[in-house]
Amino acid sequence: MHQLASMPAELLDGVVWGLIFALVALGLNLIFGLVRVINMAHGSLYMVGAMVGWYLARLSHSFWLALLAAPLVVGLLGICLEWLVLRRTYRRDVVVGVLATAGLLLVIDNASLAIFGGVPESIASPIAGSISVAGTHYPLYRIAVAGIALLSVVLLRLFLQRTGLGLWMRAVPQAPELALAVGVPISRVNALTVGLGAYFAGLAGVLAAPIVAVYYQMGLDILAPAFIVVVAGGMGSLGGTLVAALILGLSRGVLAAFVAPSAAEMLALLVLVPVLIFKPEGFFGGASSR
Repeated sequence: MHQLASMPAELLDGVVWGLIFALVALGLNLIFGLVRVINMAHGSLYMVGAMVGWYLARLSHSFWLALLAAPLVVGLLGICLEWLVLRRTYRRDVVVGVLATAGLLLVIDNASLAIFGGVPESIASPIAGSISVAGTHYPLYRIAVAGIALLSVVLLRLFLQRTGLGLWMRAVPQAPELALAVGVPISRVNALTVGLGAYFAGLAGVLAAPIVAVYYQMGLDILAPAFIVVVAGGMGSLGGTLVAALILGLSRGVLAAFVAPSAAEMLALLVLVPVLIFKPEGFFGGASSR
């Protein structure tokens, strides 16, 4: 009976976390779709977003200022990492990219440990109050997180479809030689795409910071779900990524009403395993990501 009573709140939690997964996975998918690098450090960019958000919120006493600034910091970090490391892995064996970004993961996480320390931190919810849902109270902040994340996904799609830079980002993976021949600055497009993917990881980290503990290894918790969402949704498909993320989040929410949260996370990942086995190209494999 208690499980059924808590189900509405757990389902809402599933939607919220599904959209947070989507932000991280969309950034991962953007980077893979353009430069074909499996970025093992992407979870660390999520962590940096949360840590920088926590630090800026403490410094400025404004979570909303941190929400604006921290993703930009992470986006700039992504551009720097592309320039320093990632561009040296392009057009090489995929293992080179995996090893290089795994090294970045260790560097970023340990740099965060050295700078911010290893004690988990937290951010007070910037929106007080709750709403009543089927007899249970659900925090307003989490509703705001879902709205901001969904709006960000819509804006990303519009950006990719309606702007010149978005057109370049769609064109370069499909026909790099032709894009180069017509004067598309491929190096700049690569850097900006990696920066945009990092921005979305950082945004997800800041949004999650008032919900979870903020610490230097929190990126490892998000990495496996993000990769499974990208593969299950279809490499290069932003729509598929969103669908897979919501399925994962809702599965986790339903299961959390009956089992411990850690077990719910593990079992929710298993929900998408049949997709990986029977439809390895994903829900929308082969569809345009843009």
